[in-house]
Amino acid sequence: MSKFLVFLLFPLLLLAYPKHVGETLRELSPSVYGVFGTYEQVSKKNRGFISNAYFVVTREGVLVIDALSTYKLAKELIQTVKKVTKKPITYAVITHYHTDHFYGVRALKEAGALIIAHPWSDEYLADEASRRMYRARLELLGKGLMKGTELLRPDITTQSQLVIRLGGEVFEVHHWCKAHTDGDLVIWMPKRRILFAGDLVFGGRVPFLGSGNSGTWLICLDEIIKLSPDILLPGHGEPLVGEENIRRQVEWTRSYIRDLRSVVKRLYQEGYTVEEVRNRANEELLKINPTYSQLSVFFEVNPVNAYYLYFEIERELLKEGR
Repeated sequence: MSKFLVFLLFPLLLLAYPKHVGETLRELSPSVYGVFGTYEQVSKKNRGFISNAYFVVTREGVLVIDALSTYKLAKELIQTVKKVTKKPITYAVITHYHTDHFYGVRALKEAGALIIAHPWSDEYLADEASRRMYRARLELLGKGLMKGTELLRPDITTQSQLVIRLGGEVFEVHHWCKAHTDGDLVIWMPKRRILFAGDLVFGGRVPFLGSGNSGTWLICLDEIIKLSPDILLPGHGEPLVGEENIRRQVEWTRSYIRDLRSVVKRLYQEGYTVEEVRNRANEELLKINPTYSQLSVFFEVNPVNAYYLYFEIERELLKEGR
């Protein structure tokens, strides 16, 4: 095949969305599997399949990490698990209550899993904003794709550390700080040195900074470096393997947060309004690092991040009396 023909076919390959999450299944380490969403915002074309989910098969049962963004997608995840093993799904740990990670919990509960999350999940569900988001997602995806999707609370919550022992494997569930949300959990397999990091580290796309705390997020990144995992499995993007690759991506996430915070803080102090900051965010950030433009959804997500950071930094400066 000629190079020219490959070039023409490449965009078409990018548009070939998986019809079932199982089409993206990969074994990442012995008995550790993942399915991988697209690097996009939610749309009917991708069926809302924009995040990753993982599962670990043990002698006694299966532990699932995250539930994807609709009941239907979670049912596909369960079907995928059943093709790999006949072991029951015992636990499902939700790294955080964002729509693309927890909307499928009903399917996992029906499959017999105990749902584990941070107590912030209850705060999120009690807020009218969660129902507005659900209605917006229903309008975007339609009743067909959203059929069966419900806003359900977890069965068990933990706000510091929880240890799960299942079939010879040990899973440490940690909450280190407010970061991507106020209730981020990570799952650490110490014997395997595998970290399921949720959305604390994004692989290949811009992180969303709109519902947590960008300042204390840096503490979580320090904790990841201290653990020194061999494999880091993010909520979006490609798995990271090897200490050097993991450190590089963690430092990239740290740099992005710091760079955008510095841009927003400077513009705020220069008297720009929140809308002006939002409109200038891409241009100003690319002056610091032009390579940010190469990341998936940068131009869509970065202005939104700047909008939310405006108010976060305003609160910080008011608290400091400046």
